[in-house]
Amino acid sequence: MIALLGASALTMAALQASIAAPTSAFRTCLHDAASKATSEKVSVDTIETYLRGACTVQMGTLKEALVEFRLKNGMSKKAAADDAEMTIDDYVSTPVDNYTFEAKQNAPKAAPVATPAPTPASAPKPQPSSQPQRQ
Repeated sequence: MIALLGASALTMAALQASIAAPTSAFRTCLHDAASKATSEKVSVDTIETYLRGACTVQMGTLKEALVEFRLKNGMSKKAAADDAEMTIDDYVSTPVDNYTFEAKQNAPKAAPVATPAPTPASAPKPQPSSQPQRQ
């Protein structure tokens, strides 16, 4: 019984190690691509597409490793693929959120709109009086 438990633990450790390298490579690629996007001034609207395009190879390798890991743990192929895709989406969303936040923080501030200074009310004009003025 203890031997079976020990063998299971070793197998799980080996399987987890099989996804550690692809995960690290993908995260490093995302970090590098986000830095490059900043220097290239990629728009906030296209940053996710940019990151996915820049890390296509690493993303594919990670997805394959995740699916394989989940299949060995008893998941169906469809569930494993869906779960792997959600994991990748999570990894991509963090640099996208960071990039969006930094872009908004670094955006040039709009110049305050100058409002014209209030003009003093003009002095009331003297009204002619009914009495003649003496000179």
